[in-house]
Amino acid sequence: MMNIKCIGRYSVSDNHYFFYNGGSGFSFKMKGTGFTVLFKSKPNDGYFYIIVDRDYENKTKVLVNGESYRFSFLDNKDHYVDILKANEANDNTFELVDFIVDGELLEYDHHYEKTVRVFGDSTIAGFGILAKSGEVSIHNSDSVQDFCYHALYELNMEMDVLSASGYGLTFSAYTCPKNIGIIDYIDKVSTSSQKAWKNTKCDLLIVSLGCNDNSYIQEQPSSREENIKKFKEAYQSLIDSQIKLNKDLKVLMVYGTLNEKDAYYLYEETYNYLKKMYKDLYIHKFNGDSSAISNHAYVTAHNSMAEELKAVIKDILK
Repeated sequence: MMNIKCIGRYSVSDNHYFFYNGGSGFSFKMKGTGFTVLFKSKPNDGYFYIIVDRDYENKTKVLVNGESYRFSFLDNKDHYVDILKANEANDNTFELVDFIVDGELLEYDHHYEKTVRVFGDSTIAGFGILAKSGEVSIHNSDSVQDFCYHALYELNMEMDVLSASGYGLTFSAYTCPKNIGIIDYIDKVSTSSQKAWKNTKCDLLIVSLGCNDNSYIQEQPSSREENIKKFKEAYQSLIDSQIKLNKDLKVLMVYGTLNEKDAYYLYEETYNYLKKMYKDLYIHKFNGDSSAISNHAYVTAHNSMAEELKAVIKDILK
């Protein structure tokens, strides 16, 4: 698409664009009265956000239900627009069926401060963060309101996010089979597709993985030390794969978002194992929250953690 910038991991088939992970989508600059967009969502309905002129706090959330959505401007000025998938790859895939601008598409000239790649589980996918009780559904999960996406968006970072609820780095009690993890998908568009994705250079890698690995480790007590060793080595392999793309890469390990105290040993042992190998390795622990669905952090906690993360990232990239 001319003058359109795709965001996150995507694929193209027969001139149709497919978006997978939460926060993926496309961005453009236009002048005119508005635009119309139509997504098809499979296998479930979903939501997308419209953010005008990078104003995160005034974003518009839209249900994908098979109908076109028209967004109008009250002025005739130049505007930047981001259209972002709210649901994680586990929930659905979006196909861009139609996009019409009532006016003129301008050259996309927005400048991002840095490029950040994120690998994560439900802590990044925004699993259930909009409800403190009830059934988990597409209505109460939200990747764009997740602490990490929130922080990076407001810091004006270009993002490549790969995340999926239930996944560990290398294994999990919740995936099938249990010995697959995010590390198996770093060169794929998502955990829901085998389509290839070419990892490019980035300035910062953020990893929020380990809680689901720990669930598997606790489930297999006879192999505990062996599995901890495998986790540490997988973490090293993940970092090495990204440093090959950028020798000056900075890596931030984050944990504690769900207040998952039983897994702290795994993050901290792994950091101590890795810090001797990488000069630009950082770790940050949140105080966490477990008041949302399935002991996940509620959206107000995500908002607070976003502010905290912004300060951490500014310090790392200064």
